[in-house]
Amino acid sequence: MTIRDLTTADMRLLGSAKASKNAATTTNFDFGTPDDLNLAALTNYKHGDKILVVFTATTTGTTDSISFGVLDAPDSAGSIGATAAAATDGSLAGGTADAVVHTFVQLKAGRPWLRCTLTGTGTTDTFTCTAAVYAVGSAV
Repeated sequence: MTIRDLTTADMRLLGSAKASKNAATTTNFDFGTPDDLNLAALTNYKHGDKILVVFTATTTGTTDSISFGVLDAPDSAGSIGATAAAATDGSLAGGTADAVVHTFVQLKAGRPWLRCTLTGTGTTDTFTCTAAVYAVGSAV
């Protein structure tokens, strides 16, 4: 897939979130109530769409590193169920400097929930990160 394919594609924003990280822990991006994205409940998502997730990280540091993750889950009475690593198409490592990381998520049957995460490796540097989740029309 080329950038030209994406710029002419039917792309719809499903959610965006921002988070900071300055500790060696994992943090979930908060997309607003209910925090994670339930594709089945989003009017901008159409069955058969591809899911593109774009992460950004900015920092003035060079010591710690950042990485990202995408989890999927079944529905549990209207809430997110037990999460597991989603099938993605590449590395989600951000590194030790400013970064843009993107991945397509392969959706699994019966797992309409998505959770995006960021993980830091130390306490020296602060990262400001964003996650944007897009539905991309199936024609791409």
